[in-house]
Amino acid sequence: MDSLEHAIRDVAAGFSGTMTLALRSPGGETRIDIDAERSVPTASVIKLPILVALHRAAAAGLLSFDDRLQFGAQHDVFGSGVLHQLTHGVEMSLRDAATLMIIISDNVATNMCLEAVGGFENVNETMRTLGLEHTTMFMRLGDTHRGLDGRNHYVTSADDIARLLAMLARREVVSPDASDQTLRLLRRQQKRDKLSRELPWNELNMLPDPRNNWVAEKGGTYIGGVRNDAALMHGLGGQVAIAAFCNGGDDASGREACDALGRIGRLAWDACCADPLSPAL
Repeated sequence: MDSLEHAIRDVAAGFSGTMTLALRSPGGETRIDIDAERSVPTASVIKLPILVALHRAAAAGLLSFDDRLQFGAQHDVFGSGVLHQLTHGVEMSLRDAATLMIIISDNVATNMCLEAVGGFENVNETMRTLGLEHTTMFMRLGDTHRGLDGRNHYVTSADDIARLLAMLARREVVSPDASDQTLRLLRRQQKRDKLSRELPWNELNMLPDPRNNWVAEKGGTYIGGVRNDAALMHGLGGQVAIAAFCNGGDDASGREACDALGRIGRLAWDACCADPLSPAL
């Protein structure tokens, strides 16, 4: 673990912007922190707390994932996803909206999910209930009154998000079944350009021996060099939760940040998840 921490710190130090990071084993045996409690803009990583809030509301009987939603003008927002290209009036289940929110980071679907859970204030309350003090939403997606600074939209810390992933791995966030459902949805993530980018994904977006080797992941991208990712990596050698948030940097395209995150993800996989008795992935 000392070697892993040194290697991760070397990658972070070589990034031309700023990076915060938290790495946790679900059992608490492993902990690596780089400014892990610093408040940072989340970009679309905030969709993980929204998903957790939905599951907790469903467990309390306040909503059902079978509820029918209709895409309306109040959900309009540009950015990632496909629903903003469709016509108002499209209907789907809350389960389908949550799926779009996570696997393709659909912003319209996210606003539909926020409306279903009672607004971003209820997401904040859920995070406080879980003891996550740094994770706060200040607006729904697309609120132009908050300007373009991501720190005025939604913030978190690497520590909060790594702890949330570790709680999901321990099946503590809601019921064991709901925790498993959350992770199964995160495993269907279609964007693998950050922490898990150096793992050998096939054309079906799966790793070799996918029952035993998988990554439950949610990333985020925003202006100003914001490139973030949160992942629970699971392999025959073990599990590890990582949350890493990059800001700034000399490469406006974000490629430098994504490359750095990919190197860190591969280091963590090899040290914590790879089967020591089998060839490396």
